Amino acid sequence: MKSQRSDYVVVGTGLAGLTFALKAAEHGSVTVLTKATITDSNTNWAQGGIAAAVGESDSWELHEADTLTAGAGLCDQEAVRFLVQNAPEAIEFLRQQGARFDLTGSNDLDLGREGGHSRHRIVHHADKTGWEIERAVSQSVQAHPNIQIYENCYATQLLIQDGRCVGVQAEVNDLGSRQFLGRATMIATGGCGKVYANTTNPRVATGDGIALAAAAGIEIRHMEFQQFHPTTLSHPQHKGFLITEALRGAGATLRNHMGRRFMFDYDERLELAPRDIVARSIEREITRLDTWCVYLDATHLDAKALEHEFPTIWQRLRELGIEIEKEWIPVVPAQHYNCGGIVTDLLGRTELPGLYASGEVTCTGVHGANRLASNSLLEAIVFSVSAAETVPEEPALPENLSLAPSTPRCAVENEAIRIRHALQKVMSHHAGIFRTDAGLREALERIGQLESEYEKAPTGGFSAYSAEARNLLVVARLIITEAQARRENVGLHFNADLS
Repeated sequence: MKSQRSDYVVVGTGLAGLTFALKAAEHGSVTVLTKATITDSNTNWAQGGIAAAVGESDSWELHEADTLTAGAGLCDQEAVRFLVQNAPEAIEFLRQQGARFDLTGSNDLDLGREGGHSRHRIVHHADKTGWEIERAVSQSVQAHPNIQIYENCYATQLLIQDGRCVGVQAEVNDLGSRQFLGRATMIATGGCGKVYANTTNPRVATGDGIALAAAAGIEIRHMEFQQFHPTTLSHPQHKGFLITEALRGAGATLRNHMGRRFMFDYDERLELAPRDIVARSIEREITRLDTWCVYLDATHLDAKALEHEFPTIWQRLRELGIEIEKEWIPVVPAQHYNCGGIVTDLLGRTELPGLYASGEVTCTGVHGANRLASNSLLEAIVFSVSAAETVPEEPALPENLSLAPSTPRCAVENEAIRIRHALQKVMSHHAGIFRTDAGLREALERIGQLESEYEKAPTGGFSAYSAEARNLLVVARLIITEAQARRENVGLHFNADLS
């Protein structure tokens, strides 16, 4: 099998992977792998913004307190402090890459506010902040002479020798299997939203990095904490389209079919309570009234301001015949973010020497049982920068490596499609916002059946879609088993049998 050496190997091209690549390229050569194109990532879809205590009335202490409160007692305080203290530098890093953020008339950053935040601290670019950040950082990566990018390159296995990770094996479009070797390997493959039927995540969010780590026996934690965004559009043509939390920060309110502003019944913070609380409140209201959605009401807000601040949402809804300055927006919760993952330290290191991880694929400890809004892009930058500053300390690769190639088993695609859809149905029904002991047992049994069906299915050549199905089964089992082990209702985990 052909192999290629560089100093550092990166799997994933969201903000975490690209930030690491840029900073690591200051110390050596970098190879970046992505299973789709360089801009296919959750980062590209992020609407709201990036949290940082850069306002006059704000401080890292307040940002820390808000993060700890949202995390419901399960955050690692040292990691949270590291995150929030490095937030201003993260914003400056993005601006250095050419990211354009909204400014006030006095040329200061125009800071928004989202649920769980006690201050206006959301740095944004209208309602497509992720797109702007991905644009700027990906252009910097593509222009860097020390970085080589492989698109349509699917990582299938971590390469380990003498107790160290020395790279990854991957299937490269039109080139076949190849080994990418490096003194340090960064996993930055993002989340796993496609394990659910309804998610805000893009098609690439299939838990690949978590499955890679699980196959190598690396510690994975807090997978039961799946964050459901409270407000995604309820419409058959745009399932999972996100209605950013910033719209509630601007004053939009939640109403039920009777027109009642129901958050008064659930939390004194109303629409700006942490996401887990708002999502559960919406689900309870839908169940109580036997309806299919609730409504987000922005009709009392200034129409020109709405069009200026939320142009993506404004235009998309108009295409569907919804005028948000005149009509309520039908919304439901949908899976949005994975708060658990590969366990890392403050330097991005996993328990396997030579292997690093950053972004949504990780469990750094900053989110605890529930992520505070707009801390995700921040986490991706902060921990990727710290990892990139650490990797030069890794030893050089041995001249001779003895790495046996492996052939990934892929079920034929028609079977993979059936299994994926069945899995999504099971997870949505039994591992969503509300769970039960019986439902979790049933889900685990059904996952076992689907795993068996995958292994018994006829095989074909390598198929990324089929490999994703196998990875989703791994992720689903982790979510269910950790949910069964969690015997308290906290944050994003709510088991009705424990209440």
